[in-house]
Amino acid sequence: MSKLSLALRTARFAVPFVAAMGLCALANAPARAQAVVASVNDDPVTNVDIEQHMKILRVLNKTATREAALESIYETRLKLMEVSKYKVNPGDQDIGWALGVTARAMKTQPQALLGALQHAGVTDDQWKQKWKAEAGWMQLIRALNRTLEASETEVRAELAKSGASKSSEYTIRQVILVVPNGASAEGRMAEASQLRTRFTDCASGVPLVAAFRDAAVKEPITRSASALNDGLRKILDSTTVGHLTPPSRSPEGIEMIAVCNKSDRQDAAAAENLRSDLVFKKLQGESDKRYQEIRAKAVIVKR
Repeated sequence: MSKLSLALRTARFAVPFVAAMGLCALANAPARAQAVVASVNDDPVTNVDIEQHMKILRVLNKTATREAALESIYETRLKLMEVSKYKVNPGDQDIGWALGVTARAMKTQPQALLGALQHAGVTDDQWKQKWKAEAGWMQLIRALNRTLEASETEVRAELAKSGASKSSEYTIRQVILVVPNGASAEGRMAEASQLRTRFTDCASGVPLVAAFRDAAVKEPITRSASALNDGLRKILDSTTVGHLTPPSRSPEGIEMIAVCNKSDRQDAAAAENLRSDLVFKKLQGESDKRYQEIRAKAVIVKR
């Protein structure tokens, strides 16, 4: 079970308990009368609704005036009305997801946000209604904009702007001069040094290796910088493309590496994250546009 699901499950059992404790306290206190103070498309808004949304706004670190609370209520009710028209009915898991999105934006955990809402006295019905509206609204906006995507040009532009990390890739070929059993490696080392001075690119250099006795060039391979140890990566970085690395002794003989190509590539994960962010921003733009349309048509009466 995810932390968010656990938080919602906890809320489901914790809120009735809090409510029961509250009933005990209210037994000796006068009842709080509810008065209708406004309506949105004939849906009544009470003074208690306003007080609840003021508490929600405070938890969200937003302006918590009476007018701001009224606007928050209008937005919640209008979004619920709109998603209902399209038969969108978010469940607890969707509500938890929407709460999690808000929590991440606030740089906190969903459980912490839920606990803050309960501690502030926000009822189970009120916070669930608000995030049900957000969950259903985002589902609706996504459904109405299925073809919305971020182009490769936009992603590359954002990568350049963000300075996303790049990783190097090397195309290399292993060059080996075999040292026969019992033979001295010094002669082969001298031959390797001679070959190195003449080897200036992989295309013409490979035939040069074939002219040396007991010499071999392995097939090209491509490796990312993260797949190499620090020592080898430094040697490859200091070797000009088309040239050989300094010769070294290995179990196979005298070994050098031909650096056939070096390239930088953007981190794939960073590109995908930016793509998601771009699509989300576009969806947010469509969301704002559609909400302004239904807000302009809404019949709102204050009393």
